[in-house]
Amino acid sequence: MSDWPRVLNPDPEAPPYRLDQHSPWRVKSDFRVDFTNGGYVEARGFILDLEDDSVSPERLAEMIVSAMNLLRAGPVTIFSMQIVPRGEHQDSQAAIVPAKAE
Repeated sequence: MSDWPRVLNPDPEAPPYRLDQHSPWRVKSDFRVDFTNGGYVEARGFILDLEDDSVSPERLAEMIVSAMNLLRAGPVTIFSMQIVPRGEHQDSQAAIVPAKAE
């Protein structure tokens, strides 16, 4: 029996996701976020930086909602997730983050 898909309800008080372009680890996932006011957003091959070489499905759901700033997020269905070393996919180079305006 497969562990996927998993439907999770992210904790609204969870720590926010923090981009770390120097992290050697990333998580690549397929998911769907249903909104509490109707509709949904779905992604395949979505990549987020990790602090470590592991992440729980529960924390991944929280990271997705935080990274996408989804204020009306309801349940998150994770169809798959895979930990990948930076450089083993098309997005191996760090993105250029614009400086904050003063």
